[in-house]
Amino acid sequence: MHYANTYLDKPVVPEVNINKEGSEEVLKCMLNTGSDIYQGACKKRGSTLKEEYKNASGTCYMDPRDMEKLGVNNWDNVLVKTDWGEVVVNAAASRDAPHEGTVFICKGPWANTVVSSDTYCCSDPTYKGIHCTVEKTDREVLLMADLMRWVYKKYVDEDEDKVVENMPSLGELPVYKKRG
Repeated sequence: MHYANTYLDKPVVPEVNINKEGSEEVLKCMLNTGSDIYQGACKKRGSTLKEEYKNASGTCYMDPRDMEKLGVNNWDNVLVKTDWGEVVVNAAASRDAPHEGTVFICKGPWANTVVSSDTYCCSDPTYKGIHCTVEKTDREVLLMADLMRWVYKKYVDEDEDKVVENMPSLGELPVYKKRG
């Protein structure tokens, strides 16, 4: 394993091989967010619209024992829900395990959909210690532009608001206005 190479399709994570159904459908956890070397490298390269950024930032790093409870392997999709929203992200074994009952999502668009926007007069939302649930899902992890369209209704006309989920992906190219 070589941690210094940040030019990877997916971040380096420990191998897990879950070959059975999970014992729990929904896992109650504590969510923490923060920076990550892979996410930072993607941002510095200007690849925030690309698949590699989605794989670095749109990932829920979990203790392998929690992954076993849900019956998920690396790069399976999970739905993370908090009091402020929900988001579909990849599941991956944490490089920092053991930390059973605690999950980590990089600060960024995916995490922002599930953290409180209240800054409590300090101009920063609470990024740590957020109660959440995690469950396996068949829904797809969205690229950043598609996430912005889905969550914040960016790049859609008002009359299209109800059909966002049926629109084709905006892809990895810059989006200045609605493509048409």
